[in-house]
Amino acid sequence: MQSTILLVIIATSTAISVSIFASYIATSMSFFPVRSWLYAEKSILSTSPSSLSLGPTGGGSEIKDARGDVTSVQIYRSNKIPEVKDYYDILSVSITKINNNKLTFTMDLAGDANKNEKYETAYIWLLYYNASGINRTSTSHNEQVYTLIIPNFAPDSAFSLEGWYMAVFNNTADTYTLPLAKISNMPKNKVQVFIDPSLIGSPPSFNYMTCVMVRANSTFLSKPPDYLMDSVPHNDRFWQEWFTR
Repeated sequence: MQSTILLVIIATSTAISVSIFASYIATSMSFFPVRSWLYAEKSILSTSPSSLSLGPTGGGSEIKDARGDVTSVQIYRSNKIPEVKDYYDILSVSITKINNNKLTFTMDLAGDANKNEKYETAYIWLLYYNASGINRTSTSHNEQVYTLIIPNFAPDSAFSLEGWYMAVFNNTADTYTLPLAKISNMPKNKVQVFIDPSLIGSPPSFNYMTCVMVRANSTFLSKPPDYLMDSVPHNDRFWQEWFTR
């Protein structure tokens, strides 16, 4: 009987946890069905996304960003306006491949994200590549799009969750390759996670874009995040289109 109750509790907790992320990916197929959409919408992009080539023994990519460029760009209507915090400010992003079995995703921040207050702060990586190696303007369904989501739920927020979590979503297949999972506290002044390359299809190379989002409203989750705070490469318009298109 006790084991049955435990399974029910775990199943219920998992259902609640996954529902937190429904708004990020509920309409993902219409947001970004193929990588060619990114290149077709040239007017949206003032900065090209960065790319990473992964060799057999390792490799890496890094993008620097300006300090103090955080601006709360409203994505969804909200009466709550988050105060600008240093842990919203991305100073650099990097991806490193360690041998063949690990990818390290790192965002260096101007402050300690473990001190997140009041809201859910999500650190998001958009990853995409062409599985067949054809030209980047193709409309082929071999285009693969993944989202790495790393949210932190503040202890004084109204959300049912608390602390750090991670999930990997396959936008192309409309499914999770890594369901929402609890993770430990982050290093000071950075967000860093390690994943198996197979969670994103083990590509030899891929493009990526990143951003920091804030959800202030904890009572209505089936919607986009409320605010975009920073992005690398810096492009507010792209992320507004991504979440509202």
